[in-house]
Amino acid sequence: MRRTPPFFLHHQYMRTNKIHNLRNAGIFQYGSNELTTFEKRLTRYFAREYKRHKNSQKRAVEMDYGPLALAPDCLAEQHYDQGLEIFRAFLDHETMSYTMAFFDETPEKAVASELSLAEAQARKFNLIAQRMQLTGDEQLLNIGCGFGYFESFLLDTYKNLRISATTQSKEQYDFILNRTKDPSDILSSERFRLFFGNVDASSPDRWGRKKYQLVFSVGLLEQINNIGLLFEIINELLAENGSMFHHLIVSRDLIPQFLDPDKTLIGKYFPGGKVLPFSALQYNPKGFILKDAWFINGMNYWKTLDGWHANFWNNLHQIYPDKIDLESVRHWNNYFVLCKAMFWPENGLAYGNGQYRFCRTA
Repeated sequence: MRRTPPFFLHHQYMRTNKIHNLRNAGIFQYGSNELTTFEKRLTRYFAREYKRHKNSQKRAVEMDYGPLALAPDCLAEQHYDQGLEIFRAFLDHETMSYTMAFFDETPEKAVASELSLAEAQARKFNLIAQRMQLTGDEQLLNIGCGFGYFESFLLDTYKNLRISATTQSKEQYDFILNRTKDPSDILSSERFRLFFGNVDASSPDRWGRKKYQLVFSVGLLEQINNIGLLFEIINELLAENGSMFHHLIVSRDLIPQFLDPDKTLIGKYFPGGKVLPFSALQYNPKGFILKDAWFINGMNYWKTLDGWHANFWNNLHQIYPDKIDLESVRHWNNYFVLCKAMFWPENGLAYGNGQYRFCRTA
């Protein structure tokens, strides 16, 4: 006859029992031999794919045809709006930032860094602010603001700055809206404004035509199909002599299948997403001139994802099975492993993050 464990062991017993049930379903926890082996196999696969295309003939990447985004509604529904409790389980609570954290310039220092996720995210915020060349009295627009903590950083750092932010996620919008109602939260400031909805041709009329000195995005362009059209829309949002800045996942070389979400697992986990080569945005689009471009070593994103993966399993008992089901656990577990395996090859040189600063010319 099974006996109930003492009260002080009950929670540990329940956690162990949940993990045992997941193992029986073929879902292995972070750090397990089975999952580590699976991650190594995926890493070898990505390394082979990268080498296969590394010396292939270069070709231009078409970026100015078709719809602005391939699956904006599916992306919001199937990824960003899967439940706030999931994101709380793996993101750091200080910044709730769902993009690469910046640990260090070199891959070795990035992996060895003892910075917390929150500290590394704040370091990324500071790096982007520097590269955007802010003076501190601009009016900014962030297209795709996540949970709003970069806005918090900017408003706190630059006391005369004004910033508007957009999101297509209903859960992110509600989260930020609740923050604006808290007088102690800096997002309650009159210097902040929030918009809901996708970017499209009507955005300048909705968000402010010729209003901003800088329009920027962090983790947006991966979900944009027609980048030329996006830049035309941004041009309409910018005041004279304005600029734009973009931070996104890139590959160092052209990997053709990563330009089509139907040909890789990207489409399963991130509908409509693609990975552009770093060189693709190093040109002067109509109405703009490229001023600077930077490649950030992918081991920064590997370490970020590894931290999220560990957090997910450390906090899983709080959300499974009450708030997410077994298949959701499988989905996110595989997602973290897949993404980590992508950034490891070539010591972080195969895939990383690209940052680009453009100035408006017309």
